[in-house]
Amino acid sequence: MTALSVYNYFMKPKYLFETKDKWLLGEHIPDCDIFFFQIPASYYNNDISYSFIQSYKKFLGVYKRFALDFYVGEKDSFEVAESVLKALIERPKFGKDLDNNITKWSKKLIDFSKKVSKLPLKSYSNKQLWRLYEQNDRIHTKLYTYGWLPVAVDLFHNNFTNKLKSYLYSVCKNKEEAEQAFLIFTTPSRKTIVADEREKLLIIYEKFKKLIKVKKVTKDLKSALGKHVEKWGHLGYIYAGNVEPFGESHYLRELRELAASKVEIRDLLAKDAKQLREVKQNQAKLYKKINISPLYRRLFESAKDFALSKLFRRHAQLLNLYLLHNSLLLEIAMRLGLSRYQVQFMLKGEVKDGLLRRKVDKKLLAQRLKHCAFYTEKGFEEIYTGAMERKLLKTIATKVDKNIKEFTGQTAQSGYAKGTVKLIFRAKDTGKMNRGDILVSVATDPDIVSAMKKAGAIVTEQGGITSHAAIVSRELGIPCIIGTKIATKVLKDGDLVEVDANKGIVRKI
Repeated sequence: MTALSVYNYFMKPKYLFETKDKWLLGEHIPDCDIFFFQIPASYYNNDISYSFIQSYKKFLGVYKRFALDFYVGEKDSFEVAESVLKALIERPKFGKDLDNNITKWSKKLIDFSKKVSKLPLKSYSNKQLWRLYEQNDRIHTKLYTYGWLPVAVDLFHNNFTNKLKSYLYSVCKNKEEAEQAFLIFTTPSRKTIVADEREKLLIIYEKFKKLIKVKKVTKDLKSALGKHVEKWGHLGYIYAGNVEPFGESHYLRELRELAASKVEIRDLLAKDAKQLREVKQNQAKLYKKINISPLYRRLFESAKDFALSKLFRRHAQLLNLYLLHNSLLLEIAMRLGLSRYQVQFMLKGEVKDGLLRRKVDKKLLAQRLKHCAFYTEKGFEEIYTGAMERKLLKTIATKVDKNIKEFTGQTAQSGYAKGTVKLIFRAKDTGKMNRGDILVSVATDPDIVSAMKKAGAIVTEQGGITSHAAIVSRELGIPCIIGTKIATKVLKDGDLVEVDANKGIVRKI
């Protein structure tokens, strides 16, 4: 156990082994590090942009290499979500202000990241490098003080979803009508950044389809792919940066798969445009038919806005990580005689000590890269290894019955499909995905969208109104069930399942 910042010497954790509020698994992230996750972790307990929003009492991240399971208090996380929900209901301008700030600070993060990536860092002093590191931490943390709230209100306990559905149950004729109304009202009526990337790639295909069909790559096609990589390649660079970003070969493979499918690109683009028009039309008609109150109409609009701004935030964060890993963090690593990954497992205070005081514990960092536990509460943060780490792990042990034949989740996009399960966690898994397979994941991210496009249905363990899986599945029109909690634990590659997304049921056949 090692103290990581000055204030740790003067206080002890209050909630670390508090047993009245059990740990709840927040999310499993296959590729993550402390450089990225200390940003939300420090915000969870300490830094908020709205005084009327409750902060979390405790947070725990458990690492095995780059695989992260993070935990929050079960009661605590419910109360935080309720404070966000209360603000959305009682403060008419809050939702729009929150959404605007997510976009504003995402843009600030993008601008800062691009600026740093172009600086002559080799000529910078250690003190200058530290200032850049600190500035990045400040901007990214500020983004999270806004960007996390739409997630917090729905990810763990579906507070936002339950509130909206409860209202619809009271004004609709039956449950089926209410469920369908929920999907219609929460579907974004504007193009997402994911759809924008897809459209740009389809345009490249349309321009070069004759070459793509005969598998010929000319200078012009290579140039077009290069520009696409420059703008969008970071979407394949997830959190820890232990995989390469999407390159020309990735997008060329997608284009060749399009050629093999024999789809007409003009038809696809026309279909996408028509779908957006129909979403707007269906929402307008349903608002008139059901006569939704002004309050709930505002809440539904906020839900749609959050879906769009969340994807933009994710775009900004992945670009930030890609650019800073390969500039600022790489330079810091060379100065300290460390690998870049070791720097990624240092906390902010340790980076400062390393750059300004030449104080680095290489042995400890090597251990963290294998496994560790990261704990924070207000004014306190600690990374544990060894006996204390093992003691913490005992407090979060959970069991799942792997013989379950049927389980449920929340419908993100209605429909029905039957097919073969493929567990898809990261881009490296997408090669096993065939058209019509059932994509099963903990949660989807931009790096597996190519596999999502082929899916007969999508099933995830985590979710919420603004989850990536919910947004993209609706955009693609693919049946999707989110928030199952156990999908990847009870299903394996090759299982035959039916997905009834109309009822939120997944069943082994």
